[in-house]
Amino acid sequence: MKKKLLGLLIAMAVGIPAYASIIVSPTKIEINANKIKNNYTTAAIEVKGENDRPVRFRAYPGYFEISNTSEMIMKDSSNSPHDLSKKIRFVPSEFTIPAGKSQKVRVNIAGIKTLPDGESRAVLYLEDVNQKEMSLGNTPNGIGAQLILKTRVGVPVYVDKGKFTKIADIETFNIVRKKDGLYSDIKVVSTGTNRVRYTGIVQIIQGKKLIDEYPLNGKVVGGNNSYSGIQKVKTDKIVESGEYTLRAILTYFDENNNRKNIKKDAILKITGEI
Repeated sequence: MKKKLLGLLIAMAVGIPAYASIIVSPTKIEINANKIKNNYTTAAIEVKGENDRPVRFRAYPGYFEISNTSEMIMKDSSNSPHDLSKKIRFVPSEFTIPAGKSQKVRVNIAGIKTLPDGESRAVLYLEDVNQKEMSLGNTPNGIGAQLILKTRVGVPVYVDKGKFTKIADIETFNIVRKKDGLYSDIKVVSTGTNRVRYTGIVQIIQGKKLIDEYPLNGKVVGGNNSYSGIQKVKTDKIVESGEYTLRAILTYFDENNNRKNIKKDAILKITGEI
């Protein structure tokens, strides 16, 4: 006897260019509706399948919100006026890509003028139509099991319209000690109406001397929302005990596409073993 289980592999294409049999470019679509004169707009993405076999995809829309861990929360249905999925269409909506080839998908958004001020969102799902089966072997009671897998990639689509703002700040930046080392604990707040997408660096400073510098994980923070997360502190270039400054420097672009830098310091005390 065999039991079949249905599974769904999902990759949200936020900086993830490839997942399983799907490669998409670009990984997100962002549109400023204030620069559009018509009541509609279009964009395009390129989809590539596998190199050794043809793959059939279908495209369909959904709605999502951004959590305080910078993750996309999928919504099966929404009454939000910022739900863009009801105004979005794809051409083609189902297609087969020959092995090693690619296909452009046109994204059409209608009714731009009826959108509310602020940020409207949708997700473009690209789903491999053909299911894949994976044998899980026999269970302890002798029943064989197979997992049915479907692969799906989600490309976020944002439309900014009317009066909107993008404002970010670092509310807290602390250092916590765990069993495997030191971690920086950061909370970034977005007080504007629309998302903020930031990148960053962490500097380790002793007095006026820069000891080390390394990337801080970039994130997306939803409008009127926050992001909290931890990241391991690199201490391999600290060679002696003492007091250091750990400085977080974040960079983002506001609603006028002006570059903004924000920073916050934490005191890093090294005594004995790090």
